[in-house]
Amino acid sequence: MSQEMSKAYDEARQPHLRAVLAQIGTEAEKLTWPMEKLHELRDERLRETVRHAKANSPWHAERLKDVDPEGLTGDDIRHLPTMNKADVMANWDDIVTDKRLTLKIAQEHLNWVTDNGPAYLFDEYHIVTTGGSSGLTGLFPWDYDGWLQAGLGSWRLMPWVVKNLALSPPRGAFVGAAHASHMSDAIRATFDMGDTSCKVPVTLPLNEIVDALNEFKPNQILAYPSILWRLALEQEEGRLNIAPEVMLGGAEPLFPHQRKTIEAAFGAPVIDFYGTSETWMLACSYPGEEAMHLAEDLIVFEPIDADGEAVKPGERSAKMLITNVINKVFPLIRYEIADEVLFLDDINPGPWTGRRIAPVAGRHDDVFEYADGVYVHPYVFWTPLWDSRIAQYQVRQTATGADIVVELREQCDLRPTREALVAAMREAGLPAPVVTIAAVERIERNPISGKIKSFVALPKL
Repeated sequence: MSQEMSKAYDEARQPHLRAVLAQIGTEAEKLTWPMEKLHELRDERLRETVRHAKANSPWHAERLKDVDPEGLTGDDIRHLPTMNKADVMANWDDIVTDKRLTLKIAQEHLNWVTDNGPAYLFDEYHIVTTGGSSGLTGLFPWDYDGWLQAGLGSWRLMPWVVKNLALSPPRGAFVGAAHASHMSDAIRATFDMGDTSCKVPVTLPLNEIVDALNEFKPNQILAYPSILWRLALEQEEGRLNIAPEVMLGGAEPLFPHQRKTIEAAFGAPVIDFYGTSETWMLACSYPGEEAMHLAEDLIVFEPIDADGEAVKPGERSAKMLITNVINKVFPLIRYEIADEVLFLDDINPGPWTGRRIAPVAGRHDDVFEYADGVYVHPYVFWTPLWDSRIAQYQVRQTATGADIVVELREQCDLRPTREALVAAMREAGLPAPVVTIAAVERIERNPISGKIKSFVALPKL
């Protein structure tokens, strides 16, 4: 990004930055609001979103023509139709509520952002993309106020954490997406605090990431859990030498062995984030705890089974329907995401309120389907591949099993791992699984998000 472009964006984002700085302290109080108060705000936003969708989106106007927004609540929207990413991309121009926006214009803007850096479209919109596990690309515009609320929702915990855990003022490093076409980097670019933060692209070689962090000396790091884990191993071996007070992870599952290693290596608690490009913040964990508190004022949550029926607390969902109540330019009402989510059926110990979910460990779309109705869940692969010598892995489904590539931290014999994978897949129901596993120097990362797609399924016939 040229110096001129960077300066232009910095000037354009100042109203957003001033707004989040002015409101973040008050916003932090919502972490401890009573549930009823959170839902009152959610429902008010829901009704505004539905009204706006009916009045300004031709696609929603037809689907919601018999829906009365008045009196609508997040606890009573099952009569509203659902939507998914395929619907979004097939009907984009009729879903968007600002007729200046079209899919063609949004894609052209996104291409420019990918090449040149963050920018507002029509001085008020951000466009972000997501591929998700389905492989179907989605483009999502965010309006000015929705973007502000997304920023507030994701960072309102920091003033609370700094005050109540007596931490130092944040000096944060972001190790993540390299391009502002990805939600995480676009949000960071808008609300970046200058000298107190730095960006380190996750696509850099690990030794360069370590060097950058050693030079900046952050007291908090936000990164994918797989990267936090690798940094923890670098800290243990003395190549990384920093003293963070809190670690923040998101956009990938945070496994128990990773959390244990990260917290032991840095002597700092982990906060786990759960979000999507379509909604941004869905939930986050209290520092050092596994359970995640839902953003009850930003989203309507509906966990469902494979048949679309509601799932009770204590039962793991196959999918989830979400309604984003803060972004009116592209209404996502009962929008399907494939995450398997477990709403906890226990007492919230506090101090944060809101319902809690277990850490999100996988996606329904990551389940491999084989002949004769055999389904193999990603859980089957996790335990054999949980090896401190394996830094990263990617599992590609084949007709008779899986081809796996791994990045190694140290050379080792992969035959026992292959044998354990064969046994695990056979136990899952595949009678004669054929598994290959090979070490590679580097697994290809998504050039936009910087993430590795851990599970790649065969196309559905």
